[in-house]
Amino acid sequence: LMGSLIAQNLPTGESQHPKAKIPFELTYNDIREKIHDQYEGGRVLVEFFINEQGDVEDPIVKDTFDMSFNSVIIDKVKQQQYHPAIQNGRPVKVKFSLPIVFR
Repeated sequence: LMGSLIAQNLPTGESQHPKAKIPFELTYNDIREKIHDQYEGGRVLVEFFINEQGDVEDPIVKDTFDMSFNSVIIDKVKQQQYHPAIQNGRPVKVKFSLPIVFR
């Protein structure tokens, strides 16, 4: 399963996007009781904020192909840690989208 982060609303000027301390990973073991072969190619979109300390805040599933995965995905997203976004030399809170594609 793959995910990639997309920053939204990062202020203009000299800035740096947040970076995951450990890449997001959702494994077969996380969802093995719920997964079926027909889910290959399925997509889930999660939105959340990364605060000034690099913590995930307010994750929400915006689009899903199977609601039974939502709680597992939210739990995994909440466990992520980031180096915060930097704006003019200072950490800033940013909104992120994480599309997850089942492969």
